[in-house]
Amino acid sequence: MENKKKAIALLIASTIIWAGVIVGSAVVLKGTEYKESVSKILYIGVIVHMQLFNIMLFWTKKKSEFKSGLTIILSALIWGGVIIWTSTILKGTPYKDEIRNIISGATSAHLLFIWAPIGIIFKKEKKQIEQENQE
Repeated sequence: MENKKKAIALLIASTIIWAGVIVGSAVVLKGTEYKESVSKILYIGVIVHMQLFNIMLFWTKKKSEFKSGLTIILSALIWGGVIIWTSTILKGTPYKDEIRNIISGATSAHLLFIWAPIGIIFKKEKKQIEQENQE
């Protein structure tokens, strides 16, 4: 039960980070022809990322099934895809750097405040499981 609470807290934190990216991008692109396209990319990124969280955090039946390293890599690929896709849409516009900075900042925050704690939590649990198996 404690793990579910931690997972839910991390899911909420991740959602807040993504929401910050969406709101920040909307503010920067307000009134431009790019707002709709970038918003769609970000929404897709959110949906894919939340599904990754759901699959990895909630669908694993055994603690040993969770692969935090793989999840971090998949998360990085999603964020990287969002950065590349938005940069492609905004290429040659004055908004590209601002949006890239917003997304890059959120990516860094996500890594630091979401994936680092997940890695720590699951490393401790793996160590605990190993100790229990040895006894």
